[in-house]
Amino acid sequence: MDRRALLFGAAGFALVGKALLMGGNEKTSSGRVLIAAGRRVDAADATVPRFPASEVAEVRRKIQELFRQYKPRAVVCSAACGADLIVLDVAGSRHVERYVLLPSEPEKFRRTSVTDRPGNWGHLYDQVLKTSKVEVLKLPEGQQGYLETNLRLLDRGQALARKYSTSTQALVVWNKKTRGPDDVTGHFLEQAKLRKIPVTEIATLRHAK
Repeated sequence: MDRRALLFGAAGFALVGKALLMGGNEKTSSGRVLIAAGRRVDAADATVPRFPASEVAEVRRKIQELFRQYKPRAVVCSAACGADLIVLDVAGSRHVERYVLLPSEPEKFRRTSVTDRPGNWGHLYDQVLKTSKVEVLKLPEGQQGYLETNLRLLDRGQALARKYSTSTQALVVWNKKTRGPDDVTGHFLEQAKLRKIPVTEIATLRHAK
């Protein structure tokens, strides 16, 4: 083999090596798994504002911007009115895989956590469930079931991150103020931090710090 052939051969191996390296980098740089939770839209007679209906459009804009920035590989979320359904709707518009975990049967959850607040959330809920991977957890009713749902969301998100060889990112959409030890959103935030999952917070009130 002459010198010129050797040089071309070495160059070819270098290009192949570079291509393999780039392929490996592409695999590890895939989008994160986004695990989301947050406030429901306030009831019509709410005395303490946490997520007023007037803030829905602005919160949606912020969530859209976050999706443009993070480009998540998948989203794990429940499907209550407000933060959950906005996140799932934005994810669907960007063709992101959606995993929905419900603490009770879909019809019961729709009645107790979706259509009991102002807005056309029932229609959005129905559309989201048709195009998402839905798991019904059948947990105890009330506070215990909601807190357990938080843990299941985090478990599922971390399992998916391992499956896709990527990392997790928690998203908390709330007024950035806990209402006490029974605050389900505050519990989700606390549990995500305990697992050392990075957390991004989006405010549901313009003056929230």
